[in-house]
Amino acid sequence: MLRVSHEQRPLRHSPHDPANPPPPAGADAFAADVHSFWEKNRSFILVLVAAVLLGLIGREGWQWFQSSREQGVQEEYAKAGDRVDQLAKFAEANKGHALAGVALLRVADDAYAKNDYKSAAATYAKAGDTLENDTLKSRAKLGAAMSQLAAGDQAAGEAALKALSADTKAMPATRAEATYHLAVLAKEAGRVDDAKKLIDEIAKIEAAGLWAQRAAALSVQLAAGKPAAPAAAGTPSVEFKPKG
Repeated sequence: MLRVSHEQRPLRHSPHDPANPPPPAGADAFAADVHSFWEKNRSFILVLVAAVLLGLIGREGWQWFQSSREQGVQEEYAKAGDRVDQLAKFAEANKGHALAGVALLRVADDAYAKNDYKSAAATYAKAGDTLENDTLKSRAKLGAAMSQLAAGDQAAGEAALKALSADTKAMPATRAEATYHLAVLAKEAGRVDDAKKLIDEIAKIEAAGLWAQRAAALSVQLAAGKPAAPAAAGTPSVEFKPKG
């Protein structure tokens, strides 16, 4: 009887081709399930895909619209130039926009320069409500406070200066200026101790700078024992010159 060696025995299963492996078990059933799901939900899937595409298109379109609008607003602001009437119209037409706040600030500066302090105070307040930049916002608050003082409303003006002096979001230079004006008002009212405390506060806010230098000069005047006479109502000696 012939014996077949181990090497000569025929293989029961043909080896798999690594490049073309056989489908995994259950693949045909899975494909059938997918096909069935597609047939049952084809309309829903197509609508969902369309909605996603429309959403993407809508988002891109909105971004383009916003970009175009922003460019248009900037062009309008540039056209207004230094004409106060056009700046006022621009601010009215673009309420809520950052540039509208800048335009209002310039309109308020013009009113202050023309000694129209009530109008200046109101416009500075509107600018402060619109502006988001902390530096410009505090600048508007300072303008409103000084306009109130110049218009004769010392109580409101002094209260506004105190609020600005304590506002840690404001620029140190603006806080120091507000505090300096308060010190001058205290000096003019004969409140020497209050004036000295305010001068010390300026050094804490901004140790160097224009207002620290002025505070030092004011301190020398107080040390000389020559406080100014109380200021007459409606004529504060503090002069505010808005920066252009």
